[in-house]
Amino acid sequence: MRSTRVAFALCLLFAATLAAGRSVAEKDLPAPTLRVFVVRHAQAWKNVPSQQRPRRMSDDELDALTPKGLARAEALGRELAGRDVVAVYASPARRAQQTAEAIARALGLGAPIVSESFRTLDTGSDERLASGSVRMKNWKAGRDPRPEGGESLADGYARAASAVAELATKYAGHAVVVVTHGEIASSLLTRAAGQELLAGYFTHFPDEGSIHPLLIP
Repeated sequence: MRSTRVAFALCLLFAATLAAGRSVAEKDLPAPTLRVFVVRHAQAWKNVPSQQRPRRMSDDELDALTPKGLARAEALGRELAGRDVVAVYASPARRAQQTAEAIARALGLGAPIVSESFRTLDTGSDERLASGSVRMKNWKAGRDPRPEGGESLADGYARAASAVAELATKYAGHAVVVVTHGEIASSLLTRAAGQELLAGYFTHFPDEGSIHPLLIP
């Protein structure tokens, strides 16, 4: 599998110019280069404390964006305008697809491409080991167990990184948006920074509805 490890200095360069509202000069980029905008989906009801939800919700409703999340998703599209984005990819989750749809619409692109490679971690059959709190405790302790029938953080990173490597071949010289989940986004950003997955996981864990640019030579 082609490595997706990116020079951290290039990431900082591109992130700084994005924040300043400028584009990177072509001469500053290795050619051909894929620019990947890693986006964590915007706020969904499942990420809102139950006491703050308007009513009891079904799993499908919980997976939908809140009004705040929908507004943020639309803002993401405006922020990515003029970045030569030619495709938007999304996790199959409803919250990711809604975020990606708003971005694609704002950029005048077709429907997002749904990819299993960017889904959240598979939980498997061991509900205790796969719970968020237990996973966090293990990762903080430097452990990354794989739940029975599920995925470890390293497993999730491997499939996402493999997909990004394929995108680098398909869209070299352009930019794509990948709308995914916190665990997957953090793993991609951590490895791009040259850190081990667990060592940099909490440092690079993204906020909801945030954009993180990577350069893939």
